[in-house]
Amino acid sequence: MWPERNPTMMLYSTPRSHFSRKVRILLAALNLDVELIDVGNVADISSDIFGSNPLMKVPTLVDKECVVFESDHIAQYLVRQYDKDDQFHVLIHDIEQLNTRTIMNGVMSAEVELILAARTGITTDAHLRFDKIRESIIRGLEWLEYHAEIFQDKPSYLGFHLVSMWDHLTLYDLVPLNYPKLHDCVRRLSVPVYVKMSAPK
Repeated sequence: MWPERNPTMMLYSTPRSHFSRKVRILLAALNLDVELIDVGNVADISSDIFGSNPLMKVPTLVDKECVVFESDHIAQYLVRQYDKDDQFHVLIHDIEQLNTRTIMNGVMSAEVELILAARTGITTDAHLRFDKIRESIIRGLEWLEYHAEIFQDKPSYLGFHLVSMWDHLTLYDLVPLNYPKLHDCVRRLSVPVYVKMSAPK
């Protein structure tokens, strides 16, 4: 008989959220037991379903009495609490890697704006604001393609971040993904089982 699961952590997320996925990959890579709470429609206006996050966004981590907002802050908390060796290089200070994280977060946020706008009935191809958002995704991907050598083969949080972003872009197909270096990086970084098992569907 399998022992009863009794995770002390809860992650408020959605199965397709790329911001949540990079945390889920890290949790799996660290072999940490967590209960995944699916908040459902992220366009809903209710702080209750978001783990008390006043911004009503995912992910939110609840670890006993500690509540942590925002994916990169959650990753840093997990490493400080449960991975003193920081084996996946979450607690970095290198400017190039931090810039790379910022670009990926920006691309991911821009994509979410387009998706949620369309989901609520707004035609995103008829407004200059959304044209700029779409262009920011393209320019961000071009920057990442030019700096693709930063993504090493060894598993790292930066790689988890890239895979999460890329697979989400592939799923929603909002912009062409003609970036061969990034495509190759994602292919190599998607090999571990703990990465594959979280792929969005």
